[in-house]
Amino acid sequence: MREALRTLELLGVVETRAGGGTFVRRVAPDDLMRPLTSLIARGHSIPDVIEFRGIVEPAIAALAARRIDVAQLAELRDLLAAQARKVDQSQPYVDEDTRFHEVIGEAAGNELLTTMLGVIWDVLRASREQWLQTHSRAQASLEAHRRIYDALARHDAEAARAASAEHIRAVGEGILKLLGGRNG
Repeated sequence: MREALRTLELLGVVETRAGGGTFVRRVAPDDLMRPLTSLIARGHSIPDVIEFRGIVEPAIAALAARRIDVAQLAELRDLLAAQARKVDQSQPYVDEDTRFHEVIGEAAGNELLTTMLGVIWDVLRASREQWLQTHSRAQASLEAHRRIYDALARHDAEAARAASAEHIRAVGEGILKLLGGRNG
């Protein structure tokens, strides 16, 4: 217990006052970015990171379905249109892909979850860019994004969760195959 409290104190999550006890400090999600990035980047395999994304991102999509507003839906629609144009022109669209997921995170309204997921996206950025390079994979990703958008637009939390889970599963499996093929 002492070791855990010492770690939380080093991270700035708790404050120990002599003779007064241990208190939880007000912590902004950005305060956790550096330690999380360091922890994820150095100590976990890509399969672990993908598994984490598969657990967290569908939950974020379900929250977003309940909380998304008209402006966020409009931004997602615009991002889908930009993605479609780039896919048709065989251009990379990793920035639009990332922003699509960020808007969903913002709509979920849980800054801690989206901060943690941002770290995961940073760790996976290179493999995601490589994954989206072929037209068929880019098209499949775009179709998955459309299914997620449709569920969000209907405010259907379970459909958003399911569409997101399927998307993350398919992309995760593809990334692992791609990395396995490159390394094998």
